[in-house]
Amino acid sequence: MNILFIEDERNLLELGVAQLERHNTVYPASNLVDARAIMENPAMLVHLVVADHRLTDGQGIEFVIEMKAIFPDCMYTIVSGCLTDSDVSKLDENEISYHHKPLLYGKIAEEFRREHLMKAPCCEAVAEAPCGLVEEIKAPIAELVGAEVPKRKKWFGLL
Repeated sequence: MNILFIEDERNLLELGVAQLERHNTVYPASNLVDARAIMENPAMLVHLVVADHRLTDGQGIEFVIEMKAIFPDCMYTIVSGCLTDSDVSKLDENEISYHHKPLLYGKIAEEFRREHLMKAPCCEAVAEAPCGLVEEIKAPIAELVGAEVPKRKKWFGLL
């Protein structure tokens, strides 16, 4: 997953990048000008934007709402230690998640990854079939495709 991480405090930017880089590509930005340039660069596909709210050159909430209108397939979240009731209402209205500091940034990425995987499309025939019919469905699919359904292999005795 490619993550745009926007944080104007240098120590938090470094900490967040270190936590997010574990299984992701992270594009760090310390201001909204750099963040906008990353979002508009077609070579830098962004899947998730994690933005601080109060930045030196603007508000993360306003930036995220604007980017969501332009890039609706991207996921967005705001991270802040000082969200007001008005800010929370605006985030809720725009269906944007938020987290309160302090936190582990890596957990945000894992949360979005799990959510994205839960929404991933799957084979309709298998998805709609009752549990007992899944094995019966595999054979006709293999015949249609002209391939064998692979047998489950044992890996380190776990399966």
